[in-house]
Parts: sequence; C-alpha cells; structure tokens
Amino acid sequence: MRNFNSLSAAIIVALSSITAQAQNAVTKDVPAGSSQIVHLSASASAQVTQDWLVMTLAVQKEGTDAAAVQKQIKTQLASALALAQGSAQAGLLDVSTGQLSISPRYGRDGKTNGWTGVAELLLQGRDVERITAVAGRVQGLTVSQMHWEVSPELKRQTESRIQGQAVAQFQAQASALASSFGFGTYGLREVHVTNQETSAEPPQVRMASMQMDAAPSPTPVPAQAGQSRVVVNVAGSIQLK
Repeated sequence: MRNFNSLSAAIIVALSSITAQAQNAVTKDVPAGSSQIVHLSASASAQVTQDWLVMTLAVQKEGTDAAAVQKQIKTQLASALALAQGSAQAGLLDVSTGQLSISPRYGRDGKTNGWTGVAELLLQGRDVERITAVAGRVQGLTVSQMHWEVSPELKRQTESRIQGQAVAQFQAQASALASSFGFGTYGLREVHVTNQETSAEPPQVRMASMQMDAAPSPTPVPAQAGQSRVVVNVAGSIQLK
C-alpha cells in the first residue's frame, strides 16, 4: 500500500510538472502585449480663401551674340527690379529675381544659329492691389505665370485650429475600436501628425499665350483668389488593453 501511495504521488508530481511546462510554453510562444496592435488614422480639414499671390514676370530676348543677349535681359531685369523694390514691403510685396538663362537656338540643320535669353522677376505677397499695379508698370517684362497660395500665417492659424479636431477624431476611433473588440481601454504606441494644403485650381500659366515683347500696360493685372483646403492628418498605432 505504501508503494502504491508513493507511485500515486510521483504521478501527480509528474503531471503537475508537465502542466507547468505546457503553461510556460504557451506564455513564451505568445508574449503578453505582442498582439492587439491596431493601426488607424484620422484627419480634419478646413477650406480657406487663398491670400498669397505669386506672380512671375519674364523677359525673353534672342540674338546671334550670346553676350549681347545676356546684356539686354540683365539691363531690363535690373530696371524692373529697381522699380518693383520701390514698392516692396515685407509680407505685402516681396520682390526677388528668378531664373536667368542663356541657351543656344538651333536651325533646321541642327547647328547653332543664335541664342535665347530669359530672365525672371518674382512678385509675391498679400497686397494684391500693390502687386498687380507694379506688374502693370514694369517696363519690358510681361506676366509669364501667376498662382495663388495660402500665406504661411493663415496656414499656421488654420492648422492650429483644426489639429485638435483631428486628434479628437483619432481618440474617438481608438476608443470605439477598443470597445468593439471587447477591450476596456487602449494605450498609444506611436503617432504622427502631418499637414498639407491642396488647391482647387492649378497655377495659371500664361507664358504660352502671351507675347514676351508685348508693350507694357499701366493697367493692373487682373487677379482673382481661389480656395485651398488645409488638412491635418493624425496616424499611428494603439495597443488594446
């Protein structure tokens, strides 16, 4: 009888050891917290009126002598720059030069038969009346491109206003997902916040339809602002608990 009791105790101990090993194996194969990870994103947006006008004025000259062509465009650019700088004011009318290039012109035989020079003057800012008036007075340069943007100040203000909405939507989605999967709460693992601006209209390109050597007009260049959408995106992952 004593031997039987000893054998029974040994079997129980052995079974207990096997059970403990099996439990440890399960714990090691599926580490706590290694699953229940959910990736999600949310966004908020606002439509704003574009308040930053960017206008490019250009002069184009051609000739058989590269140095002479370069001198012509530099002279006209310098004159236009001096006129524009007289009305410049930071944020309202910013004045800068754009590209200045001299490139060969080829004939039908593939040989160089002349040179083409292009120089640009950039006018941009929030004072639309001032920008368009200066563009109309500049001698020798014509509008080659014009487009609208959202000013840095307005963009920052809008992003600050809607960022809280995007974060709130992210949190609401996270809570809803945790509840839907039968969890009580969640922990934030990582999050990324990005901003973007999309325009409803493409830039207005006018170079192809305008004569580069056309006579200047004192009349202000017409310009009408459009709409842009400022978007804040919040993306990340959470761990359900």
